[in-house]
Amino acid sequence: MSSPIGLQKKMSPEEMERQIVAINEYIKGQKENPNLVDHFHDGFDTSYVNYSNIAGKKIYLPHTIIGADAATAANYGVFWTVPVACTITGVSEVHQVLGTDGSAVTVGLEKLTGTQAPAAGVAVLATEFDLKAAINTVRYGVLSETLSSRSLIKGDRLALEDTGTLTSVSNITVIVELIMV
Repeated sequence: MSSPIGLQKKMSPEEMERQIVAINEYIKGQKENPNLVDHFHDGFDTSYVNYSNIAGKKIYLPHTIIGADAATAANYGVFWTVPVACTITGVSEVHQVLGTDGSAVTVGLEKLTGTQAPAAGVAVLATEFDLKAAINTVRYGVLSETLSSRSLIKGDRLALEDTGTLTSVSNITVIVELIMV
């Protein structure tokens, strides 16, 4: 009766052991290679990402509302669904055209869990960004002192929450700094 593998020759246990050792050494060398270059993903290949090796890595998550779209409240809201546990370590904001309404015009960052709707989440920032402040100036947010407000698990969402009348606000960019846990 022929082997289902076909024409493979039988190898001795010693030869098989040598091959296993060689393969394990090759794999170990691949994992520990300091010359392995960083790489990028296109967003469509997240199912191929091995999240077990990204603990402690820092990523920056940019979100921009382009042009006059920033003057429309409906354009704010959820912009990211968390794929893996992480902690927010910083938030910055910049806008090109400031709000001109007489009342306060701000934008904040909120964490949404479960089925929470935008504006019903937990504030990540201690103070929201003032969209009437000087243009083209990067501002760094003060994070909430409550760690649970900044800790995210898979399935949580991040949303921008606007307040006031957004008259004239244009080109707003928020960057969230995260550490993978």
